[in-house]
Amino acid sequence: MKILITNDDGIKAPGIHTLAQIASNYGEVYIVAPHTNNSAVGHGITMRRPLKSYPDSIKGATLAIGVDGTPADCVKYALAHLKIKPDLILSGINDERNVGTDVLYSGTVSGAIEANLCGYPAMAISTTNSNFDIVKSYFPAIFEKLLSQTLLTDTTININFPSLEEPKGIKVATVGISRYDECYVEEQGGHRLSGPLIDIDQPEETDVKSIKNGYITITPLKFKLYDDDKIFELSKLF
Repeated sequence: MKILITNDDGIKAPGIHTLAQIASNYGEVYIVAPHTNNSAVGHGITMRRPLKSYPDSIKGATLAIGVDGTPADCVKYALAHLKIKPDLILSGINDERNVGTDVLYSGTVSGAIEANLCGYPAMAISTTNSNFDIVKSYFPAIFEKLLSQTLLTDTTININFPSLEEPKGIKVATVGISRYDECYVEEQGGHRLSGPLIDIDQPEETDVKSIKNGYITITPLKFKLYDDDKIFELSKLF
């Protein structure tokens, strides 16, 4: 099995090194990741300047290249330019969880969804408070169970790990709402977005609530922007 790995924390981040070592037990690993940190860049791609690449070396990887672009750029670059033909694309391990509506901002999740848009199955893997040890302990078994199933090319499996040493279990969860008490703090002559997560009332089966309660969460994500009911309703008008 050929496995392509990207992330948004950058090719030097510890998470991608951990994931490469785990993934190397299951196949041939190729890494194409941002040369520098690209956290929270969403699904942006680079169109107005050429991308530069930087060869690297990561234990467990047959090939490692840093690209001065976004996670989505890296997936495109790996497939269209480097001509890598993976069986599976992984994105992570992000050093903070990507649950709820934060998946819309996440470069980690966007890298995986870009894989779907290009016709490949994908998983996004994130942890909490840089707790990579829990991923080392529990991800292999989760990965093997997922590999035993047919992985769909239009679905990203979003996996998040809590900060606990021993999780309470695993929950297949829906996508919740991530809302913050946002403010801008002065920093280096400008203003940086900040603010804590608000614990809003939402169902316990959401990924936001489940990971807060100490569970590993698994959520299948599908790229679909339109509303079926509204399509039907509007079609009566036009």
